[in-house]
Amino acid sequence: MAFVFAGLIGLASLVVALLLALRRLKNTEERIANAVNRKQTQVDRIKKLARTTLGQARDLRDARRRKAMAELGCEELEQRLRSTGGASNRIYVLDDRRTDADSTWILRIVNIEYASRVNSNLEPIALDSWKRGRRFLVWAQDEKKAREKATSRYPEQKGFAVMEIEQQGK
Repeated sequence: MAFVFAGLIGLASLVVALLLALRRLKNTEERIANAVNRKQTQVDRIKKLARTTLGQARDLRDARRRKAMAELGCEELEQRLRSTGGASNRIYVLDDRRTDADSTWILRIVNIEYASRVNSNLEPIALDSWKRGRRFLVWAQDEKKAREKATSRYPEQKGFAVMEIEQQGK
């Protein structure tokens, strides 16, 4: 009977050990399944970020291409403007006040030292136009008044000089 009792105790121990092993196996399977789910979630998140990054890279390339095309277009327009002499054909309106007695005068005002005396941050094209002379439309009764209007706006102490005055008619 001792053998049967010992056999039953051994069998009970074996059953308990098997139950514990099955419980550990089930816990391990749950942890593995949980890890697989977390991994898949992370993979999906990484794929989504990769798609977003690729889209942003494509947008950046497109923006750079559009910028290059715009710069090329601007350069072309500037070249055409330079070739037609558009800047030298401009006439600036100095004063829009006019009376019936006033005549139309075109004055060419020059400032060779514009960058050093007035504005050093001006574009090179604009600086060049001041060196060559800008043409201004002025309404005044006579040449003296036209010159006075011009020098009141562009004083000689800042380097401006009236180089030409011509009457355009009334």
